[in-house]
Amino acid sequence: MTDTNKQNIYTLEQNLIEELNDNKKDILENSCPEDVVSEYADSWVPIYNYDLLEVAQSDLTLGYNDHEVEGDIYAQLSFSIYQRLQEVGDQWLQDNQVEVA
Repeated sequence: MTDTNKQNIYTLEQNLIEELNDNKKDILENSCPEDVVSEYADSWVPIYNYDLLEVAQSDLTLGYNDHEVEGDIYAQLSFSIYQRLQEVGDQWLQDNQVEVA
């Protein structure tokens, strides 16, 4: 039996995209849309250690990053998840700014 409440990176990415789409007009009309997208990406990073481990379990590459992060493994996982979500958000912004232009 699978636990449908488990967090994974794919779900976080999809939730981020859904939220960005829901707020598309406000984001694209903002003077700094990159900052707004970063805030949305940051808001989807789990804050509890158990949840961070659950997301990392869904994609073990999240345990590796090229940046030195101060703190424990949880800080490193949090940063890696944020980076992944930020990449998704940046791609969303790039795709949607092209549509508007």
